Amino acid sequence: MAFIVQSIHYQPYRLAFREPFQTSLGTLFYREGFEIEICDRKSQYGFQYIGLGESSPLSGFGMESLAETERVLIEAQRSLINVEINNLNDIENLLTKYDRTPAAKHGIELGLLDLLSQDQGRSISQLLVDSSSGEIRDRVTVNAVIGAIAPDQAATKAKEYVDQGYRCLKVKVGTKDFEMDLQRVEAVRSQVGDHIQIRIDANQGWSVNEAIANFKKLKFLQIEYVEQPVAAANLLGMAEVRRSQLIPVAADESVNNLAQLQQVINAQAADIIILKPMALGGIITANRAAVIAFKAGLDVVITTTIDGAIARQAAFDLAAALPINRACGLATGHLLIES
Repeated sequence: MAFIVQSIHYQPYRLAFREPFQTSLGTLFYREGFEIEICDRKSQYGFQYIGLGESSPLSGFGMESLAETERVLIEAQRSLINVEINNLNDIENLLTKYDRTPAAKHGIELGLLDLLSQDQGRSISQLLVDSSSGEIRDRVTVNAVIGAIAPDQAATKAKEYVDQGYRCLKVKVGTKDFEMDLQRVEAVRSQVGDHIQIRIDANQGWSVNEAIANFKKLKFLQIEYVEQPVAAANLLGMAEVRRSQLIPVAADESVNNLAQLQQVINAQAADIIILKPMALGGIITANRAAVIAFKAGLDVVITTTIDGAIARQAAFDLAAALPINRACGLATGHLLIES
């Protein structure tokens, strides 16, 4: 079955954080972007479907500005009308011209995928699985995230999350004060005990030498992995950090497209690949990236960029279609006042 695009509409949104979210890249007070609705042409039976998408660029992850996102959405309102979509390949080929604006591409792609899913009577996860001969999982394990806050506050949040049922926590580090970072992680570990997994995210906050030294100081805390310890472009440095010790290294900001993923693989710079669909330009590309990473012997974790509900659901649909063993970073809606 196929559908023909009749119209594309979008509207801006802004979602405030319940409290400022602190990372080494800065403090976030709100997330903003665009909700997208793509309508197909009515069928001979009078039915019309609406596909929902979301475009929400985030600074520091290789995405375009909010103004550039809107410019592309305006262009798509003209150029994509009356286009016929039969399958995933049609969507992928149609949207290659938007590769340089991944957030806009993500939103348009998701709207088209949602329409295709409804038209074919299959979930988005099923569409992705059909393209890769995999299986859909009925459960996806998730982690909770703790920002770069005071150690006592981090311990309090850790207890709340564990009481809610989380068994994996991600703690932000990489600030200018490593001793405070270390105290934060230590406070969380002391609060939750040894049976809870703790992973940390430095968001490019360390030099190579700092990372090697910091890893040694963190070793006793049983860290699952350290995410993006050094600058995203410094793959040789990240490989050096990885070789220097036994804590696994995860690449995040280093992987904003398939070419960068291959560079990480070639440099042997990571054990784990963090895939953010919004930064990669959609879940079709993120799905391809996951397959490449698995074939290279690497683990994969799917995370949001603290998006709205539409994009979070899409990230979950992707994770459910992949054989991922680690907890994914999908439980971010509670960080926002309205999600």
